[in-house]
Amino acid sequence: MKKIGIILNPSAKINSRKTAVVLDAISGIFGDKALVRTTRSKNELPRVIKEFTGEGIRILLISGGDGTLCNVISDYIKISGEEELPVVVPLMGGTINMIGADAGLRDNQLTLCKKIKDRVSGNGSIAVTERGLLRIKDDKLPEPVYGFSWIDGLLYRFLLDYYNQGAGIQVASIMTVKTILTLLSNADHELFRNFPSAVHIDGKALPHEGHVLIIASSLKKFVFGFDMYAEDTIPGKSFNAIYLREDYIKKSRHKLPLGLYKSLKSDKEGNFINKSVESLRVERNRGYIIDGEIFKNDDPTNVTIEPGPTLNIFSFQGEKEVNI
Repeated sequence: MKKIGIILNPSAKINSRKTAVVLDAISGIFGDKALVRTTRSKNELPRVIKEFTGEGIRILLISGGDGTLCNVISDYIKISGEEELPVVVPLMGGTINMIGADAGLRDNQLTLCKKIKDRVSGNGSIAVTERGLLRIKDDKLPEPVYGFSWIDGLLYRFLLDYYNQGAGIQVASIMTVKTILTLLSNADHELFRNFPSAVHIDGKALPHEGHVLIIASSLKKFVFGFDMYAEDTIPGKSFNAIYLREDYIKKSRHKLPLGLYKSLKSDKEGNFINKSVESLRVERNRGYIIDGEIFKNDDPTNVTIEPGPTLNIFSFQGEKEVNI
């Protein structure tokens, strides 16, 4: 029985040009102490996960971006259930790597692999950070999808454009500056118009229809390390929600850039909400992103988001130690 399982996405940015080299390097680090598998499509994940669960894998290293993590974790839960999930190690192989960054992981994937091997070979315990997953139910999907962040509206379109332009820090910086300058100079720009929707938070309908942006997240920090959230959450019981309407942008647009770095409080009129919640329902949605995975809808759908199981993520500054 092996404790360590590694799933490598050859299409991920860090692996796409040197898959064989990366595989050899990772295999050389762990030798016969780990199962190393590549998955070239989502269809290959169930077979690998069944092998891992049968082997009793306790630490799951995922070489890919946030979208790869979303797919692996969702399929892992579908196959093995929400209990006894392995410790996850994001190997930071994508273009954003929001999940790994939230856990304080900054090393490249080979360095992380070496450190994981040393810890497992040592006292048999590792430091982890606990985060709650989101359980996302889409009326058009047969089963829930699990992830750490759900993004709709303006940022959904922003990230689609970001990926289409090739992604990366330079692309993100240019796009962010352009969006902020547009916001400050012209709050009536079409970028900041409401999307049709009806939204419920904790079972209660919000007083207004339509939104510019909705975010649901169980992470402490958002994309590119922005510190946006106003309240603390409890893993497995609550998550952060941000809801923004056109009326708030027109009234308070000069506050919003600061809100990326220093969280803004909800306004009394209900046009901006930034709080910890236990459920979120968005009706008439036409597309969203879970972590880095894109979900497009030609026809409107209803999406319900609720707290899912907790997950331990490897972290050098972990909140607790777990035996493996």
